[in-house]
Amino acid sequence: MSPSSPLLSLLVAAMSSSASAFLSPLARHVIASSRRMHHIQRPSQTATTRAATTRLFSFFESSSRDKILLDPKTPLHPLLNTPPTSDPSHLSQYTLPYIEIGKDDYRPNLPKGQRIVAFGDVHGDIPALHKFLLAAGVIDPASLEQQPQQIKWTGGDTILIQTGDILDRGAKELECFRTLCTLAHQAEEVGGKVYVLYGNHESLNAAGLFQYADPEGNVEFEQTFGKRLDENFGSNRWRLQFGGNEPARWAACEPGGLLANGGGSMMENMMVSCLLGRTVFVHGGLRAEHLVDRIANPQDVNSYEGISKMNREARDWIMMHHHGDNNNWGEYSTVEEVINSAQHRARTASKSMPDCLGGGIGASSPVWMRDYSQPNDAPPKNRGAKDLLDKTLEAVGEDVQRIVMGHTPQMKINSALGGRAWRIDVGASQGVMGGTPEVLEIIHGGEDGEDKVSVLTVDGKSIDGKDRAVVDNVLF
Repeated sequence: MSPSSPLLSLLVAAMSSSASAFLSPLARHVIASSRRMHHIQRPSQTATTRAATTRLFSFFESSSRDKILLDPKTPLHPLLNTPPTSDPSHLSQYTLPYIEIGKDDYRPNLPKGQRIVAFGDVHGDIPALHKFLLAAGVIDPASLEQQPQQIKWTGGDTILIQTGDILDRGAKELECFRTLCTLAHQAEEVGGKVYVLYGNHESLNAAGLFQYADPEGNVEFEQTFGKRLDENFGSNRWRLQFGGNEPARWAACEPGGLLANGGGSMMENMMVSCLLGRTVFVHGGLRAEHLVDRIANPQDVNSYEGISKMNREARDWIMMHHHGDNNNWGEYSTVEEVINSAQHRARTASKSMPDCLGGGIGASSPVWMRDYSQPNDAPPKNRGAKDLLDKTLEAVGEDVQRIVMGHTPQMKINSALGGRAWRIDVGASQGVMGGTPEVLEIIHGGEDGEDKVSVLTVDGKSIDGKDRAVVDNVLF
């Protein structure tokens, strides 16, 4: 097929006009709603699809079939497990210590004095991530002059939680992933922990929805994964199965993809929510109905299934190739076959996505809801938020005192609803609003003592949490 062939022209037109057909009605609603949000800067998807498809086909003709290393149906990740392991494309750079669901995600009995630090959305901004880590006091500042894999954990037994949305809006998403993975392994060696939660943008990327991706972020995926796959595969025909829709990003983020391939892979060990001491962490929020199994067995702590059930459902979903339709050799006879294959890939991921990761703008799922965080820096506009939160914290477990969430950008970290709802997304990414990074610190008080809650700033200050409460539309 030549780049100027009628079939190519038809494919470009078909891909541009049928892009929305890849998506479920809910996904189309998400995109339509996002277009109405004035702060979203979106490239032309038609132009992006046309350019990607043209580049794809113009190179296919020169690809050599005798270099292909994989069976057509085989997952692509073995191509990125070849030396050198220090290369940013090597999948060992994207692993987290194994999370034992039902144990690591539900830890009410922390030792007295246990230090917990948490920060919100990163959105591909590596300088912002570094500032979060410095404010938290968990890295050696001198190590920032080195490569990400050389960054040094100095947090000892501190537990660090990143509450989701590392992906989209920024240029260095994969570097942010590598940094957190490196620190997670170092922390594990000295008794610390690094937990990474799912945000709605991880869910969107896993479903093949890239409308919030920064063009430079797409370049990072291409340069890190796409180019290496081409080289190790001896062909770029693997790209065709993704229909011109950011093949490197899609191959990395989809269920069973490069970042969800077992062996401690990053997305395998991300969580929807976790309980640490008296605090529950999540990206968007929780409702009591998310914890139905706990409600059904309120007296039986050993049968707890609420948070852990969500985490298990997320793991089971992200680790499975739902489409079962890899076509690494790009053996398609017609335009319809290409389009149908990409449609099937997107639809099966979307339809099988568990409720805890699904939803859209305005939805009440844990990664999308804003009942406790909107409007920013003010009490929630939902008049029933206090009752909703009281029931939720009671459902999470005995003596759970607060929820910590990201998702909705605030001018500063603050709490609402009597200090029980902490909003920690400060819009730090330049792709959002370039806010000043801050970190929430909780020192667990033990069985009899009160927790100490503070806000840590980049200039080394520790602000008493009581000074960050919002009351009657005033942030103190």
